[in-house]
Amino acid sequence: LDYKIPYENNPKHLGMIPYPIITKKFEYNIINEISKVVIFHGINRANYYKKGNHLFENALKTIKSKYPDKIEIITVENLPYKEYIKSFNKCHILLDQVYAYDQGYNALEAMAKGKVVFTGAETEFYNHYKLKETVAINALPDENLIAKEIENLILNPILIREISLNARKFIEKYHNHKQIAGTYLNVWKDNS
Repeated sequence: LDYKIPYENNPKHLGMIPYPIITKKFEYNIINEISKVVIFHGINRANYYKKGNHLFENALKTIKSKYPDKIEIITVENLPYKEYIKSFNKCHILLDQVYAYDQGYNALEAMAKGKVVFTGAETEFYNHYKLKETVAINALPDENLIAKEIENLILNPILIREISLNARKFIEKYHNHKQIAGTYLNVWKDNS
């Protein structure tokens, strides 16, 4: 959507095709019991402010001071992709980025694994897919709001289970790699 919105009135705009995700590559484990909520924050220093990592870090400080016995925080920096994608396997919540309308690839892959992702999930995103259920948390550029959203999940772990399942179903429905490949072919055939 970050690209669709500015180009949709351009006569060359052919619509938005979601990113393809090979879901079988990303194991989904149903969340049963949560003794501690595990929060993952992966930082790429080159994009630190651009992705809103300073806001996530400040929100985590607030949460850590309020709920030290209810959470575990995993923070990693500048990992290569293969390590990064494995490093968040045990988390329930993944902090991705703040300044976006919808999700980038890392967030989508985390959603495929059933993680509750804090990322772009603006009204435009929910309207585009006609979603009623929460599939990701809209990370607004306000550390206090981010902290409140995390706190809500800590205090209501059933929401983590619900959003986890919703996220996986969303990826299966809208980002299935075979369907997306077919969409690319149809657009190419219709416009060549």
